[in-house]
Amino acid sequence: MEKTGVLTAIKKQYLSDSRPWVVGFSGGKDSTCTLQLIYEMLLSLKPKDRIKTVHVLSSDTLVESPIISKRQKKICKMISEAAQRDDVPLVVELLRPEITDTFWVNLIGRGYPSPNKWFRWCTDRLKIKPMNNYILRHIERNGEVLIILGARKSESASRSQTMDKHEIDNFNLRKHGSINGAFVYTPIEDLTEKEVWDYLLKTPSPWGDDNASLRKMYQKKDEEISFIIDEKSPPSGHSRFGCWTCTVVDVDKALISLIEDDHPEYQSLLEFRNHLKKIRDDEKYRDKYRKNQRIDKFIAEYNGKVADRAVRNGHEMMGPFTLETRHELLKQLLAIQSDLRKKEPDVELISPEEIKAIELLWIYDGDLVESIEQVTQKKVDQTDSIDKLIDRLLIVENDMSDMSRRVGVFKKLEQVIYEYTMREMLKERGDNYDY
Repeated sequence: MEKTGVLTAIKKQYLSDSRPWVVGFSGGKDSTCTLQLIYEMLLSLKPKDRIKTVHVLSSDTLVESPIISKRQKKICKMISEAAQRDDVPLVVELLRPEITDTFWVNLIGRGYPSPNKWFRWCTDRLKIKPMNNYILRHIERNGEVLIILGARKSESASRSQTMDKHEIDNFNLRKHGSINGAFVYTPIEDLTEKEVWDYLLKTPSPWGDDNASLRKMYQKKDEEISFIIDEKSPPSGHSRFGCWTCTVVDVDKALISLIEDDHPEYQSLLEFRNHLKKIRDDEKYRDKYRKNQRIDKFIAEYNGKVADRAVRNGHEMMGPFTLETRHELLKQLLAIQSDLRKKEPDVELISPEEIKAIELLWIYDGDLVESIEQVTQKKVDQTDSIDKLIDRLLIVENDMSDMSRRVGVFKKLEQVIYEYTMREMLKERGDNYDY
């Protein structure tokens, strides 16, 4: 690889204007190569010529494989510390989804079915929105921004076509597919995989990693996971650097590779992931009605009739996972987390904030559960009362998390009262209120 030529091109682009730089860093070989070259370029400049900050963005979806998540955080910390040591204008941001957008809050809290290729709700919430929000903040401040990605044309024919499609004639940049004011720069687009590895293995990173551990992760020829900026990116279950919960792919190569590489403790993650994939289309785990049909269902049942189910393409549509299914999934996830912590005490598969958000969402859906402990200890009282209604209203009113901002608290309180009222009216008729 002609490193000098690539470095010269990167330097020329950096000095050409005042647009802030945003570097997508997935931790894979291509993004590592790109970031390492940029860091080298910055070191080669005189301090007075380091005219703008380089923002390094890395996605923490909160459902990365534990060992990969640990490595990602370690590398990001090393990069940040090295930049301070070398007086390089580079800041590292580990982007996380909003609490309302996390995988478990949507799947266990709202009951979203496990993602598949037709309903891939996770990518936008976990990866695209956090990055786009960060970029939009800088566009508002600066007018334009330059996104640097480690994409290469030789990765695949589709990747090459996508890059060519957005290319600007007689210009070194491409337009971003969805963000106005954002341009994309791919400095290693013409390099081969061999050239990338030659550079990485012959040039230790400025932050102290010799890249040997990175090379080891590719020994089973896992596919590259890019820093995702749109819905056209491939699902992450193909790569070691992806979400362990990925149900879009048929076989999770990421988890299987980790288990084969002396991590048998992740077998429970693989089995749970496979369970999520298996139950998504099984009617016994799903409500018969979608959430927006609740009032129709209630009116029909109150009048002794059966509500029609939503139909798409000639097939009746199912609703979210039942509350019972969501209870069981949370119990299983917490049990797996508890077992993993016997070997890795700092492992966190689901955060306390997510559990709190899930509790609230269950209340909004009319659940009689008032705490996670009731679920894990199988002490759910299925009777309802005005006292329990008041307790649930107080939980919602007092909550100050992102799930219940003050601006929407009255709507949420109304939702809880509405669920209680429907339940009581049906009980008067001797009917069960069961979603």
